[in-house]
Amino acid sequence: MSTAGPNGLPHLSLVIVSYNTASHLSRCLASIGRYPPTRPFEIVVVDNASSDDSAEMVARDFPEVRLVRRPSNDGYGVAVNSAVKVTAGKWLMFLNPDVEVREGSLDQLCDFADRHPRAGVVGPRLELADGRVQASAQHFCSPWRLVFEGSRLHLLLPRKWRGRLLLGTYFDQSETCAVPWISGACHLIPRSVWDDVGPLTEETFCGFDDYDFCYRARSRGYEVWLDADTRMTHHCSVAVRARWNQQEVEQVAIHNTYVVLESHWSWWRIKALQAAELMTYGVEWLRVTSRRRRGEDDAEYQNRLSQRVVLFGRLLVGRQRPIRRFGGTRWVLK
Repeated sequence: MSTAGPNGLPHLSLVIVSYNTASHLSRCLASIGRYPPTRPFEIVVVDNASSDDSAEMVARDFPEVRLVRRPSNDGYGVAVNSAVKVTAGKWLMFLNPDVEVREGSLDQLCDFADRHPRAGVVGPRLELADGRVQASAQHFCSPWRLVFEGSRLHLLLPRKWRGRLLLGTYFDQSETCAVPWISGACHLIPRSVWDDVGPLTEETFCGFDDYDFCYRARSRGYEVWLDADTRMTHHCSVAVRARWNQQEVEQVAIHNTYVVLESHWSWWRIKALQAAELMTYGVEWLRVTSRRRRGEDDAEYQNRLSQRVVLFGRLLVGRQRPIRRFGGTRWVLK
């Protein structure tokens, strides 16, 4: 699926990486066909050796899409970086296969980026299938913010201040603003920025590459924006949750966080964050444990908290290192 500009090249290159997401990928591509951008564009789908019929579905139902079949699943960053090499657009858009674009959304993001020449990354407001907003605009990691939240001091702030200062789940994502980093479910990046900042990290198998890219972009003077007027539907982590259970997904995120931070932070700052995580989850574990009546949900939550306490304790004292590029479940604490 592509259209050529006056010079024969697309203006916008959409890159979608898929692994066993046939049904969602089909809806994603159909939504782009239903609401295509007015500017010239191309779509590249990278199939990471899916065992379902994802690749066959694309070849059969969307013959205009450029399909890249990889012989093995080497991770998200590897797939995206290889796909960018075969694109030609002035703008790059990385789109998760479980995202559905809405009418005008692709043009709106490009128009926004055109109006903000220092924008290195632009993302839309993401809404779940049931209409709830996804907390896509986030702050960078901070031990002091963790302690602030863990001690419940943030509850003393007015709700509006809390949302703007802390972002994440405290922020309703309704205000267009520059933010530290934004969910990689949809990233619009000028090719000139990509060439300057460099490709996605390949140190993690999947996840936290969005944090890493936004961190590097901001360190080079570019801005990261949430465009709250542009909205897309995100079914959220379909491929990840098909591969790992809830506890495993959480620990994937923890390991990815520290793999990325090791390339940006000094050792003492990392230890400070691990200590803050240990304290925060330790206090929460004690709070849950002290309840006189606990149901199944509480027991499951307590188990997840205890796994986090053990993991952060091991990371803090050096008995465990963040695991890079894992694909199985050997690293999950029992």
